[in-house]
Amino acid sequence: MKNTPKRKQRNKPGVVLFTAVAVMLMLSILLTATVSFVSVNRTKTNDNYKSKQAYLTASSTLESFINQIQTDTYPTNDPTAKAKQKQVMDNLKKLASANSGKGTTTTVSYNGGDGKSDNIGTTKITVAQEGTSVANIVVTCETTYLGKTEKVAAHISTPPVTKPAEYTNTIELVGNGGAGYDNLNVIGDMAGINNTTGKIYRFTNNTSIYGSYLMYGSLEVSTQPLIMLKPSLVDEKQGSTVTISENLDVSNEFHINSTMARADGYNYVNIGQKLSTSNHMDVGSSGFDVDLFCCEANIGGNDYTQYGNFYVYKGAGAYNGDATFGAAGQTINGSLYVEGDLNVTKSLKVTGSVYVTGTITGKDKIVCQASNIHEGAVLSKAGRDAKPQIPVSADAYVYYPEDFFMSNDTNVTTISDQYQAFYDGSNTKTFNTFASDWTNVDYTLTEPIDLTGTGAKTQVKSRYKLRITSSCTWAKDLSFNDYGNGSRILVDVSDSSGDIVIRLQNGLNLGAEWSPVIVVRNRSTIIDTTTGDRKYNCYFVSDSGSAITLNGIDSVTGKSQHSGSSACNYSFKGLKVFDYDTYVRMFDSSVLNNTKGNPGLPQSGFVLNPTSVDVAGSYRPKNSSIIFLFGENTTLNATDQSFFQGSFYSPQAIVNIATSGLGGLVVTDSAGGKMTVQCCAVGVVIANSFGNANTAFYVYTKPSTTSVMQNAKGGKDDSAFGYTLDRYDHY
Repeated sequence: MKNTPKRKQRNKPGVVLFTAVAVMLMLSILLTATVSFVSVNRTKTNDNYKSKQAYLTASSTLESFINQIQTDTYPTNDPTAKAKQKQVMDNLKKLASANSGKGTTTTVSYNGGDGKSDNIGTTKITVAQEGTSVANIVVTCETTYLGKTEKVAAHISTPPVTKPAEYTNTIELVGNGGAGYDNLNVIGDMAGINNTTGKIYRFTNNTSIYGSYLMYGSLEVSTQPLIMLKPSLVDEKQGSTVTISENLDVSNEFHINSTMARADGYNYVNIGQKLSTSNHMDVGSSGFDVDLFCCEANIGGNDYTQYGNFYVYKGAGAYNGDATFGAAGQTINGSLYVEGDLNVTKSLKVTGSVYVTGTITGKDKIVCQASNIHEGAVLSKAGRDAKPQIPVSADAYVYYPEDFFMSNDTNVTTISDQYQAFYDGSNTKTFNTFASDWTNVDYTLTEPIDLTGTGAKTQVKSRYKLRITSSCTWAKDLSFNDYGNGSRILVDVSDSSGDIVIRLQNGLNLGAEWSPVIVVRNRSTIIDTTTGDRKYNCYFVSDSGSAITLNGIDSVTGKSQHSGSSACNYSFKGLKVFDYDTYVRMFDSSVLNNTKGNPGLPQSGFVLNPTSVDVAGSYRPKNSSIIFLFGENTTLNATDQSFFQGSFYSPQAIVNIATSGLGGLVVTDSAGGKMTVQCCAVGVVIANSFGNANTAFYVYTKPSTTSVMQNAKGGKDDSAFGYTLDRYDHY
């Protein structure tokens, strides 16, 4: 989640392409200014030189035209710029589709040195369809100069390219209901992205977020929750923010601090409606300002302390920008801006200035230099004082697990064949199938691994009770005597296995006596050159059935519609899921040599690094290739020290990870600071609703960019309205 409305736009809004044509033609004359000079001596120009000038004029004109399209469709997240981008591409297609696809031609004549049109040359630009589809366009520039003609063309394709999904939240709630969190601790960002009004979220008992927070609805806090704004785990150069679309009600001690000095674009709290306090609240600290924005303020009860500026601006409806300060102790180490009226009933210390557009009641209670108190002020609302915008909505999910299970569109999914094979009878394998093959039982793996990050490799041996090498069902048919008591099960992803899809049989219910330890090893050799992620992944999927019907994309919401997904329920006690490369670094040889048992605490010296930068002495996992896909009406309950290293994509499911997790995990930040935590999950959790219990942490790690999760977002509002330049031709 990055909510940085003060960021600079990366491009100016696109111009309308009809105008762009004329501008480019004029620019082409400037770019080929030698034409005017050469025209004076045209009688001395040989044919080769004439052809060269014609070619240079045509190619420069074409390049300029294509460059302008590229500028006007530069990737952006700004809604206004997106609309302009679409307008540019729509106008380009109108030009191309004119005259039954023969397109539109515009001609420019070049003047001689005496300022008269004397047939020195002309350039014709034609924008036309290539073939029968307006999605493919050819732009041709044909220049005739002193009788010699040269022609060049650019072939471009314009189908919208869906923006790859970005996952920036450790925990993200998609449902339209509120939620309560007790002792929830998040390292990374957190969001409630469903823009349904009236929802209430509650933080109690030391709930902490070490990152940004975005939520649509109201937040009620009590019992000392903390939000510690930290650098983004997605981009360490970015800061963090707190955005609450409706009300913030603080009834018992709330802290919002920062590890960063304030800068434009981050270190702020933005409340869409009213801030109310009836007990201690502090915002920011000395040297680490955090600004606060709201549309109405009622500060009461005990202390309110802030390092940073306090802004109360008018909002929609009845929010007039009024503020009341009546806390027993209240200090703003910064300036106070009130667009409505200010009422001060108890002593208010302001180290900066006070600016009030309306009237001030209780001016004598403001502890501030008299010359710094301004009644009837005009507020600039510019620069630092500009109120951040609350986004109308967060990025919506277009495709759901059901699409990944059933779609035939390879642009959407790569796993539907494996999923459907469970239901058409072509894949009847279960875990027990592999247990019946002696080559996969009591399996020992030895391979050289760079454990220190120095390039030096060590032979690492790890042992497993069972190895899984292809897609199968995790059914209820394993022998408890053989595979209970914390059996280590290796899922071995390779080029030969491709994506491994593991269907969780509906009703799979494993008590604490089972406590399986799943280790996923990914050694597929096909690597994405941009991200370094391996092509194939491991998916744990719900048993949602084969009766799922995909009803197409809704024309209003732009989201995929489906029906017929079977409800599933799962219960695990003590289940642990590790990525192999983390597992062999986290535990010492005494653990790795066992095929059963609780692995216990990570070995001394292991430090997990969830940030986007390398930190000396720590291990930074790659993007997770372990993906949990749970369909609509699925419920997962994981308790009793369960731990998951992987990403959950369950936007219509319930995920309850009510567990104390893995103990003794040391986590670092980008500055090398360390914190020892009880950890429930390392990845991202996206769910309709989410439940937790106990003081345990959830740590951010991005899902693999080669997984089907990359196709979950996008659609009509998130398409890149650009183009692909396929090739240039010279005729």
